Amino acid sequence: MSYKENNKYISSKKENNSYAEEWGKIEKIKKIPTVYRKTKFVEHKEFMTKIMEQNPIFVKSAVESLYSGDIYIIKNALSKKKVNHIIDEIHKFTQSSPSKFYKMLEGIPNFHRWIGKDLINAYSIKYTKHSTHIFPWNEDISDVRETIMQVCGPLKLLAGLSIFEFQNHTPKDKIIERLQIARYPPTGFIESHIDANTLLRLVISGYLSTRGVEYQQGGFYLVDEKDNKFDIEDQINAGDIGLFYASLRHGLNTIDPAKSPDVKKKDGRWWFGLNVHNSDEMDESKRHTTSPYQISKNV
Repeated sequence: MSYKENNKYISSKKENNSYAEEWGKIEKIKKIPTVYRKTKFVEHKEFMTKIMEQNPIFVKSAVESLYSGDIYIIKNALSKKKVNHIIDEIHKFTQSSPSKFYKMLEGIPNFHRWIGKDLINAYSIKYTKHSTHIFPWNEDISDVRETIMQVCGPLKLLAGLSIFEFQNHTPKDKIIERLQIARYPPTGFIESHIDANTLLRLVISGYLSTRGVEYQQGGFYLVDEKDNKFDIEDQINAGDIGLFYASLRHGLNTIDPAKSPDVKKKDGRWWFGLNVHNSDEMDESKRHTTSPYQISKNV
């Protein structure tokens, strides 16, 4: 498959993707979105069916909505049984081997890394979490990647890519797909930021915990046009998926700040993200990365 970079956006030369064409139109004439507008709720099965049908009215409506700053909460994407399976198997994986870090170079294995306060300045934005990274060229971790890809695949189509785009890439191809499963333990957080939108236009976030059940405080927010944080966490449940345009300002308020983090436990907020990245085989100056954003209000 061949690719081209058009107006800084990576797109597939696939004639059967109506979304790619619609994204190309709107991104040429409208300013890139940065602020949250509203939340829309859809059922997973129904929404995925509509995506695959590519009805012209739906295509135009969905693209315009997402590019206007809306977030879609896709309800009931994963059953409680599957959510528990993902958490249990990833926890086993993190307890079976030491925390490590690998650059995204040829041969990189699946790995996990505990990012505590000692590593808070090690990345392009500040956060603390326990991340597990699964790559498509490696053996799956107890079918975790397969389970997630089954419910997320059509969202790549909506983003203007093919469902299987980048799946056969390795770091030498310079653009790779990566699945991250993260546990935000007590005191875990992410500072306000915007994600790179040129490789994958949409942020695909899977929620594996529910506030008020697995943890009590903190959570995901988007930032509106008045620099107010808009809390999204009270509108989501474990098994839902969030979908929004990558350039919207967002972050994660501190999870249960009064408790202490423990690498051996499973408490806190669990999440997964389906991402597309430039590998470390690409010159660092040309890589598309996440950027911090300082909001004026401390709310």
